[in-house]
Amino acid sequence: MNWMQWIILVLLLSSVGVGVYYYDSIPEQMVTHWNAAGEADGYMEKDIGLFLMPAAMIVLLLFFYLIPHIDPKKENIKKFDRYYEGFIFLFMFFLAYIHFLSVAWNLGYVFEINRLTAPALGILFIYLGMLCGKSKQNWFIGIRTPWTLSSERVWERTHNIAKDLFMGIGALWIVIGLLAPAYILYLVGLLIVSALILFVDSYFEYKKELAGVETAPKAVEPLKTEVGKRAAARKAMKKTAAKPKKKPVKKKSKPKKKASKKKK
Repeated sequence: MNWMQWIILVLLLSSVGVGVYYYDSIPEQMVTHWNAAGEADGYMEKDIGLFLMPAAMIVLLLFFYLIPHIDPKKENIKKFDRYYEGFIFLFMFFLAYIHFLSVAWNLGYVFEINRLTAPALGILFIYLGMLCGKSKQNWFIGIRTPWTLSSERVWERTHNIAKDLFMGIGALWIVIGLLAPAYILYLVGLLIVSALILFVDSYFEYKKELAGVETAPKAVEPLKTEVGKRAAARKAMKKTAAKPKKKPVKKKSKPKKKASKKKK
């Protein structure tokens, strides 16, 4: 185990321990959700609320570590596994942080929940952008549209755009969360728009590649991509089909000479 895995283990144990230690001090109906204004608007029984987040952390952690072993493109994940493990660490830290804030709120501490959670979410988005910039084509991690999964070049272009979008949104989340947390809801809309941009752009970029339009950098040869190979194969088939087939020439058989009857 490396240092990040040890810290994740400590976070998991602490999340469970906090729930057990403060169980009697938490009201039967504990707050588990807040609206954009930072007002409590969701409740849950403490038997579930105190241990739901630690349970979710365990399930997600197992799934995250399972992905590199079951992905058909596992060799590609190895190329950015250091960044992927960093994401797992930050994501587990974020969930534990939210859990601790929830317990503190239900113990009676007063604070602006959005002002404390938004910067943490912003940091997570910034790192998510970095991860997109380093990711290679796979079936689980990244912007997985039908077109990014069909072309390595489209995958790289889409994830380079995602890198800039997510890092920008993350920076905005930190600034607005600290200065004007009431406007956090607008960032959710910006996130939805960003997802649509990535979806649509990957489609049109794939169509360009399929049509044989050269849009890739010189270092990337279109024929090296899967879609490029298929397009080249189709062109070759069309050329073959366009050539007129020569009709086989039938050889005329020579008439057999009738044997003349000998006169007796």
